[in-house]
Amino acid sequence: MRFRWTSTEGGLGSNGGVRLKVSSSELWGHAVANITPSAMPAVTISLVAVHSGAFTWLAYALIGVLMTLVAVQVGILARHFPSPGSLFFYLSKALHPISGMIAGFTMMAGYFGALAAAPLLGGLFVEQALQFFAPLSGMGWIAGIAVLYLLVAWRLALRGIEISARWGLWVEIFSILCIMLIAAVTLWHFGWLDPAQWDFQRLHTAPLAQALILSLLAYGGFETAGNLAGETSAARTAIPRVMVLSVLMVGGFFVAMAYIEVLAFAHIPASLGNNTAPLNAIAKASGHPWLGIFSDLAMATAAFSATIATLNSISRILYSMAGHGVIPRFFHHRDPRYGTPARALRVLAIIVLLSVAVVALWRIPILSVVGTFGTFTGLAFLLIYGLANIATPWFLFRQRHARRWLSLIIAGISLPLLIKVMAVSLWPLPAGGEGAATLLFVALVMVIFFWGLYWAVFQPERLRHILVAVDEP
Repeated sequence: MRFRWTSTEGGLGSNGGVRLKVSSSELWGHAVANITPSAMPAVTISLVAVHSGAFTWLAYALIGVLMTLVAVQVGILARHFPSPGSLFFYLSKALHPISGMIAGFTMMAGYFGALAAAPLLGGLFVEQALQFFAPLSGMGWIAGIAVLYLLVAWRLALRGIEISARWGLWVEIFSILCIMLIAAVTLWHFGWLDPAQWDFQRLHTAPLAQALILSLLAYGGFETAGNLAGETSAARTAIPRVMVLSVLMVGGFFVAMAYIEVLAFAHIPASLGNNTAPLNAIAKASGHPWLGIFSDLAMATAAFSATIATLNSISRILYSMAGHGVIPRFFHHRDPRYGTPARALRVLAIIVLLSVAVVALWRIPILSVVGTFGTFTGLAFLLIYGLANIATPWFLFRQRHARRWLSLIIAGISLPLLIKVMAVSLWPLPAGGEGAATLLFVALVMVIFFWGLYWAVFQPERLRHILVAVDEP
């Protein structure tokens, strides 16, 4: 059976009655699973709240507006150049093939950081949830659960994009519902009024600026909707719409949860900014400590949906880059039964299994692994969003498009903040694993840049092939 890309409006076609298209809701679930919104109220809000205090909701709201504008920019590129390679192909066509190569490799490396961390994080939170019922603990349990997560997610991703996207969607919905249950009980117990969060006379701009920088990374991942271009009906319209809607909906969730958690901690003799498990603390303060299990379940299920989503995204970037001649042709292969990039999925699963084994055997703390990989992933997001904000107005002005000035204004708003966040992230160099990840990121970008320059001088046909090749098996 041979699969062939149909028109970019129609997505990936098939024969033999095999359907290879995802619905808009499944596409949205894929994008949201890559964002992993449950991590914000369960873990990362503390990093923002330590700077923004009562105005944490404002930090997430302002960055939500900014990231919506970034999503509009990326959506414009997705409309003109739909491809499973996403920003690899967008930037190659709109800016330059070298920028596409940099985006492609940094995306893959950044998403792989999330993929390697997600099963381990899932194992950690499953272990914590099980401790409500039995005294189970230890790296062996975490590694075993992580392997189970990976194998189930890999099998779903291999069986087809529809089934894996649907699983990811429902698992992510369950995760968010767990968080919303805690939020509802919190409002019932503490009320919903908190005048301190609206007293703007107490607002200080310097700490808020630092909070804006940290909250930006919570929105990363919406662009992965573009990885399903070949398997989405009406990709030119559905994908840009999902990119923007996913940021808007997740942003609303972030703002609401930031308000509720700050409200709750006003009644708790502890600081939200110094609490590593804020929802568990809120559950205890509300008189229902058993609600803490829903926080652990939310993160455990979100980690599973993130594992599925990142497997789907990275495998399709590998597939696209192989088809355009950037990496070995070996990865440009789809399973004849399911139409999925099976070789890429198998290679990814093996590498993640090895990384889980290394973490387990060397007894590396899970949260330090998450921090190291998260640093690399965050830097990758900043780079590709910055390049997208350069590429979009550049392309629209060359085309004399009606929206070129609007795109330039958006770039003028978003680029300075993205550059500021990148500068703060790179220097001063972080300590430990985060510093190593930062140096590795810079080294990767430099290697790919000079590799592209070598091709431009000595093998220009390789760069031309990136522009003319199509995503066909």
